[in-house]
Amino acid sequence: MGYCEFESSLSNELLKYIKAVVNIVKLSSEGIKLLEEFRTAEAMESFTKGIHEDTIADDVRRNLLIKLQDLHPGFMRERISTLLRRLDLIAEQSKEVSRNMTLFPYLELPGEIKNTINELSVKAYESVLKLYEITSLLINHRYDEVLEEAYRVELAEEDADRILVRGRQLLVKYGSVIRNPAIILMVDKLIEALEGITDFAEDASDYLRTLALYCRSV
Repeated sequence: MGYCEFESSLSNELLKYIKAVVNIVKLSSEGIKLLEEFRTAEAMESFTKGIHEDTIADDVRRNLLIKLQDLHPGFMRERISTLLRRLDLIAEQSKEVSRNMTLFPYLELPGEIKNTINELSVKAYESVLKLYEITSLLINHRYDEVLEEAYRVELAEEDADRILVRGRQLLVKYGSVIRNPAIILMVDKLIEALEGITDFAEDASDYLRTLALYCRSV
């Protein structure tokens, strides 16, 4: 098997794991959207499902690691292991978002801050969804398209970074309105976690881009 060839069952397990990670992010994003629609019970259910989905993702990851052990040490085994570590960080950040969203009165926040949270949530989901697409392209040797899509993830991360800065400016602006300082700290932690998802997604897409450049050259 060539350096850049994915064994069929291995590629299926990898995509299955990425899909599970995407699902975790999707459920937290959907929960935030449901809160915006005042569907609080459904939102809490979505956050709970997101936390539970992490357990499912862990099972898929465990099976993938077992398959990796059957591979001879070398290029593909090491590269997939490194990619998994980056994906793990995304799952952890998204689980943190779901946990945080159950701890404070989101609907009482000023509208501008809620809009910022929603924007970051959308960026996070879009970025992670792109990772599934990019990995599929890499597996199918469509290296030029990998480079194009990875660049889009980079742009999304830059947008998220700007939204994060704006969100912190809004926390200063509304600091006197939000009477409980603990809520300000929790919102800051939340928007940082959401931006962190796009940040880790960019790291993963950069890594996939590096693999595509290598594979295109051999």
